[in-house]
Amino acid sequence: MALLILLQGTAEACELTEGSAADVFHSRINGEIMDLVLIKYQGKDWSGHLKICDGMPEFFSVCFTCHSATAMTVDIYIHTRRIGSRMILSVFSPYWIINKTSRVLQYQAEDTHVKHPADYRDIVLFSFKKKNIFSKNKIQLCISTSTWSSSFSLDAVGSYGCVKCSANNMDYLVGVSIKMSSFNLTRIVTFTPFYTIANKSSLELESCIFLVLQCLPFWPENSSGELCVRVVGYESSSRPFLYTAQDNGTLLRLEELNGGLLVDVNVSEHSTVISFSDYHEGAAPALIVNHTPWDSLRYKQSGLQEEMELKPNEVCLFAWTDPTKTRKLTWGYSQNFGEHDLLKDECGQFPYNANTQIHWVSFLDGRQRVLLFTDDVALVSKARQAEELEQPDQEINLSLHSLGLSLVNNENKKEISYIGITSSGVVWELKPRQKWKPFSQKQINLLEQAYQKYISKSAFQAPGWHKLDSNTEVCFEVSMFPVVFHPVAPPKSIALDSEPKPFIDISIITRFNEYSKINFCSTKLIQQDVDALNTELMESSLTDLSMLSFFEHFHISPIKLHLSLSLASGGEASDKGEETIAIHSLNLLLKSIGATLTDVDDLIFKLAFFEIKYQFYKRDQLMKRVVRHYSEQLLKQMYVLVLGLDVLGNPFGLIRGLSEGVEAFFYEPFQGAVQGPEEFAEGLVIGVKSLLGHTVGGAAGVVSRITGSVGKGLAAITMDQEFQQKRREEMGRQPKDFGDSLAKGGKGLLRGVVGGVTGIITKPVEGAKKEGAAGFFKGIGKGLVGVVARPTGGIVDMASSTFQGIQRAAESTEEVSNLRPPRFIHEDGIIRPYDRGSMTVVISSKSLPEPVS
Repeated sequence: MALLILLQGTAEACELTEGSAADVFHSRINGEIMDLVLIKYQGKDWSGHLKICDGMPEFFSVCFTCHSATAMTVDIYIHTRRIGSRMILSVFSPYWIINKTSRVLQYQAEDTHVKHPADYRDIVLFSFKKKNIFSKNKIQLCISTSTWSSSFSLDAVGSYGCVKCSANNMDYLVGVSIKMSSFNLTRIVTFTPFYTIANKSSLELESCIFLVLQCLPFWPENSSGELCVRVVGYESSSRPFLYTAQDNGTLLRLEELNGGLLVDVNVSEHSTVISFSDYHEGAAPALIVNHTPWDSLRYKQSGLQEEMELKPNEVCLFAWTDPTKTRKLTWGYSQNFGEHDLLKDECGQFPYNANTQIHWVSFLDGRQRVLLFTDDVALVSKARQAEELEQPDQEINLSLHSLGLSLVNNENKKEISYIGITSSGVVWELKPRQKWKPFSQKQINLLEQAYQKYISKSAFQAPGWHKLDSNTEVCFEVSMFPVVFHPVAPPKSIALDSEPKPFIDISIITRFNEYSKINFCSTKLIQQDVDALNTELMESSLTDLSMLSFFEHFHISPIKLHLSLSLASGGEASDKGEETIAIHSLNLLLKSIGATLTDVDDLIFKLAFFEIKYQFYKRDQLMKRVVRHYSEQLLKQMYVLVLGLDVLGNPFGLIRGLSEGVEAFFYEPFQGAVQGPEEFAEGLVIGVKSLLGHTVGGAAGVVSRITGSVGKGLAAITMDQEFQQKRREEMGRQPKDFGDSLAKGGKGLLRGVVGGVTGIITKPVEGAKKEGAAGFFKGIGKGLVGVVARPTGGIVDMASSTFQGIQRAAESTEEVSNLRPPRFIHEDGIIRPYDRGSMTVVISSKSLPEPVS
């Protein structure tokens, strides 16, 4: 559709096609009226007008009217922005709605009601009757003769979903997909049937009658979830199958044709595509081979009565008799019976008579599962070695023992931070009897230093015992220590029976390739959005076109995440000249409140493992399953985020600490009692110490976090960015011991009192230097607020530091140190590989006295 523009009082008129722009030269932006005509939208012309003047809002709507027998209107929005003396007006609709359901749709939202005909293939322009375009907008949907659905939002860009509209005898399920247009002003909403049937086979099928390679909507009239199809011209239909669950390929038996039809069910959040295709090699659940000369093999689907027979030295393809039932195969040979799920490689044997053993083996031949019964041992060995002898096309082994990320600011040539996931510290342990006991940290450091010297052959040349200190000697010839590559130690119940593992260990083997065609094209941005209309229903519903792969074992171990977050302001915001005092005061209040509500420290999220075995999956299907698994895990633990706020004292951390203390109180003595009386006494001491430490430390930590949050809010009220930055740096420094915590708190109190008193004089002077008279009066305000807020904040920070010291002393928290010194960047600004030696030289040179001239 096109837009005609006419500026009243001039002869200037122009027609704009989709995505185009034009200059209006005769407007003085002084109240002129501009007429707009929307050409051939829904087969009609629509007219509207707007006044061009200074002070136009950034977003506003223009009502377009169609002069027909029935008065109809549509709201189109204008986006304004100024670049120098030039005003740019962008005409857009907040929502494009595309109907691919082949049914009549109706949309309802407060005072808005739009009918979308089934045969209308163009875009419907939709907007809400609200002054604020960014307010919460929800609509209701009606399809055909159904009732109105529940309200749902159209603003969740990038999301997919399903809307249910109930009718008298059935429920209509409509898929909804929402994406942002290429010009970032319009949301494109596409409605599709949730169920779609696609016939890609060479047969003409009927359930709903459709032709070869055609795709049509499917609207189930009952909730059984079962469907069957029939070849046109034949009386019998296939056995029913489930179309509500993911199915990567089920072979349906067609008795009259003496053949089969393959059905795939691809389920996503907003659609389910049921595809039929011709049989191909490997599509059957199993190829059954009776390689014996004596007896027939009887087999059937478990739980059913219908039994089939395979005579000696015969082979046949097996398909499930009833795909909706349990998918297991039961077989019988002579007086022997067995059952298989036809998923994994297995083998076994049973006696046929006193002199003969019958062997059975299940293995993959390409993509075809084969179930072989034979008395030939050599044939069994070849079948078992088939997969081992198969040469891989590609093999990738990736093992990461540590991972580091360096963030560098190129402008000021400084390294901002270094983030690393490294192996945990080395622990040396001693086993005096039956229980391993760690050395003290001092002894661990001595042992590790001596061992490193030993393996480098720089100090210890001769074998034997070597003296560490006056009381300790060690022999390194038979000593070994474990290396753990994950940052968080596993639970004791797991660590006792598990070996050390790398941080990441991935092995990928590709054994076969299928066809994969990728086409790249480039068009205009607006044309990309319009092309959404021309996409076929199959493309709109089908979201996964990747090849099918067999996953023998795919496993992601449990994940434990520690989250600490602080949304502190990083710099001084620019003050807008037109901002009123009331608005500035409100922003300041919200900022101070936000400063106390956005801090969390050491929240723990525990995500369960993900695992699949012996399954065929497409790449995108597997990714969606993994994402859905961990998304559900995180959503179930969102309470951890709320209960972990520092302003509440992090009650989740308190509960976690108490539970660890109680666990150690019972677990350690029990483990010691199993090994002996001395170990029991030692375990009891450890358990009591842990319980008391977590109880006292947890309570002190609650008070420390609450007071710390209050102190942060008080610092935000001072409006002094430099003071806030220094406070953040000081509060972020971890004290070494309880005495250091007291010194840190006292220093904060002194800094608050001195800064508050001197700020009455220094702040007006600093403000006058920066902004003149206006800055002088702002400085007076900052000084008066600071004389109250800074000393109060210092008292609160002192209390926070004191209780933090109590917590560290009670819980015996280890000090966290930097992974390495900051990176040194030369004057040329080139980022070179990190060199610890050059950094040491720079640090040392800075400590030298300046030369005397």
